[in-house]
Amino acid sequence: AIHEVMEQQSVSLAKAGITTTLNCRTTVLAAANPQFGRYNPYKSPVENIDLPPALLSRFDLLFLLLDTIDVEKDKNLALHVCKVHSTFGGGEAGRKADVSTDDIYEFKAYDANFMRNYVRRAKTFEPLIDDELQRDIVAEYVNLRDEEKSADRDSRKSYTTPRTLLAILRLSQAHARARFSDKVERED
Repeated sequence: AIHEVMEQQSVSLAKAGITTTLNCRTTVLAAANPQFGRYNPYKSPVENIDLPPALLSRFDLLFLLLDTIDVEKDKNLALHVCKVHSTFGGGEAGRKADVSTDDIYEFKAYDANFMRNYVRRAKTFEPLIDDELQRDIVAEYVNLRDEEKSADRDSRKSYTTPRTLLAILRLSQAHARARFSDKVERED
């Protein structure tokens, strides 16, 4: 079912004698646990995730969130979770008792209004890729495919497909939009 959504941007439904197809255009965010419940650092991400290549290749980005043991981070996480669950009542007293996330995570979150305006402005840009950069992207894509072809099947770290090329183009254009630029640069 997820193949149809990600490839054809449609969902087929058959319920109570009614059969229909709905259009959909959305971002898919998925999470998966590693094979055998624990990430094995001696295996490639592809082997740890253990999804069929046809499905795995449809994702533009893969992020590994590893649960590494760090006493200070573990303590901060435990404090935060305990504070959230021990403060009851939505009143002013409950808010004052919360530990500031700025102190724990060492960053200041952006205001929601600022983020809405930022995204609205970024969407107005349609960045293009110039010919020189386009040649470099094509050369690198061909090089990746060639390396993958000559590599041992078991040593592959990922699958490079035409979808990978499209993902690189989409992500570079999104990065240029984030900079409010009409042109994709090499660093994008």
